Amino acid sequence: MTSEYNAAQRVLHRIKQNVDAFDLNNSSDNAVTQAAIVQDLQTLDTRISEYRLLGRQESNQRKHKMMLDRVTHMSEEQEQLRRRFEKIKKRREDHAAYNDQRTELFQRTSGTAARTQMDTTIMMDPQDEASFWSRSEQALDGYIAQGVASLDSLREQRGILNEAHKRILNADNTLGLSRSVITLINRRTTQDKIILTGGMLFTCICIYFIIHWFG
Repeated sequence: MTSEYNAAQRVLHRIKQNVDAFDLNNSSDNAVTQAAIVQDLQTLDTRISEYRLLGRQESNQRKHKMMLDRVTHMSEEQEQLRRRFEKIKKRREDHAAYNDQRTELFQRTSGTAARTQMDTTIMMDPQDEASFWSRSEQALDGYIAQGVASLDSLREQRGILNEAHKRILNADNTLGLSRSVITLINRRTTQDKIILTGGMLFTCICIYFIIHWFG
């Protein structure tokens, strides 16, 4: 049993090292490190499951408790590493998407600026060339800032729409439950009326026979 625990600990230590390297390294070999982390997380799942099964089969209560405590601790560490890995990967993807969008926007703006420059070259005085390029650079920065702000606004709107969708679903579930409760109340009210009417009739019949016999 110790060998299984040691094997799981080695995989866990290897995952920690690879996650640290993935967080610090921005080079192209990150794909290899990323694949290794995913593979080791799957392997660790198997190791933990096997060790948990051995712990449940252990007859000695002290060892049984110790092994299950180890399983809990390893599972918590695994989940922390998994979340950290996903967070780093998401940050890299967002950064790459931002760079791609910025490059695309810059290329479009550069193309527009190049066409404008070609149209105005004949009319431009050589003394104004320096100020023209300065204004063009400022305009490009402005376009880039506007594009980034628009993308951030779209992301924020998407989050708001997702939250609104969740609230609508929750409200629909609540209304469905309310309809069920009202239906049950109506049924119970009808049953109570029937019981009350039957009781009144039974009481009247009893009073009639009492008066008839003893009157």
